[in-house]
Amino acid sequence: MNVSTRMSAALRGVAVASITVIALAGCSGNSDSAAESTAAADSLLPAAEGKTVYPLTVDTATGPAVIEERPERVVMASSWDADLFAALGVTPVGTDEQIDFYPWAVEKIPGEIETVWPIGDTAYPAEQVANTTPDLVVDTLAADPVDTEQLADIAPVVGAPAGIEAPLWEDRLRLLGEALDLSDRAEQFIDEYGTTFENIRAEHPEFEGKTVDYLVYWGGGSGTGFMNTIDSEPEALLTSFGFAENTNAAVLPQDGELSDELLGTLTGDVLVISNQAADQAEFDAWYSSPLLQRLPSVQEGRTVILNLAADNTVTYDGERQDFTGHFGRAWSVGPLAHEELADLLVPKLSAVLT
Repeated sequence: MNVSTRMSAALRGVAVASITVIALAGCSGNSDSAAESTAAADSLLPAAEGKTVYPLTVDTATGPAVIEERPERVVMASSWDADLFAALGVTPVGTDEQIDFYPWAVEKIPGEIETVWPIGDTAYPAEQVANTTPDLVVDTLAADPVDTEQLADIAPVVGAPAGIEAPLWEDRLRLLGEALDLSDRAEQFIDEYGTTFENIRAEHPEFEGKTVDYLVYWGGGSGTGFMNTIDSEPEALLTSFGFAENTNAAVLPQDGELSDELLGTLTGDVLVISNQAADQAEFDAWYSSPLLQRLPSVQEGRTVILNLAADNTVTYDGERQDFTGHFGRAWSVGPLAHEELADLLVPKLSAVLT
């Protein structure tokens, strides 16, 4: 196996899926309908664990979700939750077209998604969500009840965990696990994830006590982002590799926007840069600026520069990497993405520190 704050819906391209309908022979009747319903439920969700008691009221940032009985048809209102559905072995009945940004999750979702809708101007296409006839709608990053108001008229809505300003994927997975009576499965996955990264830390003692600055250079006049801010998913991922917390992050803008004047204040032992500029000459000019070149991480060759193309391919030192999917989102989307990033990044981080 190859080892998040909510973003705009416009940021959330298509894996068109279909569902195979199996015609059952025999007489029609209540028993046949019940059998068909059970088969459909079994194909979309793993067996219930019997831990969640329904009716269940789930407190979320978009308001309480009252779930009368165990859901069978669950809409993943934002494909940002793909890792969570995959981790639990749940097949959503519908989601948005950007699901193909997360191939590591798609390959682990056990069934085919019935409906995939295009990204539009609204947060969620209520009509297309309704057409999936869901009994639960999920977006574990949704924090504004206004955004989900129309969805709540269709089915109960599970938004972000209540009372957590920046929920990590573990918080979101536990919430979804409880709603679907899959809490044990959620905890087992969290434990397995922990073991994977415990092994990484044991294999790479050179990371201990070192810090990382993770920047994104967007190009085209859009500036630079400092991504591993305090309590962020990128910072949690880097510390799970075994790096120390970047205490300098406390004095940097927490919105991620990093002015050129602040480049010289970076203190990380390693500098990781995601170059998303369409014009390589533009990036080269920025990277050669005195503010960056004076950083110890740059002067001592402790830099990892990954170049991202518009088709989401990643190159390093001129060589295409074995990474498919949306690299930028992988830092925040969830645990399966983190395992993919570990495969990509850990060897490179180790190489610049040894």
